[in-house]
Amino acid sequence: MAVPQSRPKVLLFDIGGVCVVSPFQAILDYELQNNIPVGYINYNIRALTPNGAWHKLERGEIPNDANYFRMFKADLERPDLWARFHAEKLNVSTPPPVPSIDAETMYWNMMTNSRSPDPWMYPALLKLKAKGWKLAALSNTTVFPEGHAFNEPAEDEDVKKVFDVFVSSTHVGMRKPNRDIYEYTLKLLKERWGNDINFEDIVFFDDIGENLKGAKALGIRTVRVVLGKTKDAVRELERLTGLELVGEPWVSKPAKAKLSEASKAKL
Repeated sequence: MAVPQSRPKVLLFDIGGVCVVSPFQAILDYELQNNIPVGYINYNIRALTPNGAWHKLERGEIPNDANYFRMFKADLERPDLWARFHAEKLNVSTPPPVPSIDAETMYWNMMTNSRSPDPWMYPALLKLKAKGWKLAALSNTTVFPEGHAFNEPAEDEDVKKVFDVFVSSTHVGMRKPNRDIYEYTLKLLKERWGNDINFEDIVFFDDIGENLKGAKALGIRTVRVVLGKTKDAVRELERLTGLELVGEPWVSKPAKAKLSEASKAKL
């Protein structure tokens, strides 16, 4: 008989694809719109870990500027990785020419997606916070150029405000799935809530398998959040906490305003 697990002391969340709309949706959309094999861009980024332009940006080692976009584009258009993807994933020995990839447009589409709180997870987080649960975030992040509008939260719907501890890869110079960032996060959790918190007291929600694998190796309990299925992740939160968290999906203020105008127009 399986031994029931104790209730977690801390709920730890990735941001993109968990608490806000997934930036990976923008990658998928870009691939579909430009006839790029689905999965190639994520394959390329993973293949260049830890020294690709994307990884350096997420560790805060390079600025978010025109040179970064040139580096990112060059990474995405590497002929060796294009050929390897076709051989490994598509069983194609002679691939077509490497396409031109607009890395800058795709990046900003990703960041635009991530401005919107997830409609299922965001209201669940607000309920958990109201009930006194210890909420923390651990996210691989990028910084925006100085003066860019995205440096300010979208209206007052700032997901970051939900968390008492927020670990951003860009600001600490480490990124998931490396062991050091999980250890750093645990140190902050102990400072905030006491030394009796250990890895096994944490449940971590992330949408990337490698990040969950890195956390699990340290004893952290993990939940995989599948693209487009955050409602299922909220149901898992209900099981872990004993609370009813699945309610009406959250709607942004601009969307509510449009709905209200549409309703008035029908009258």
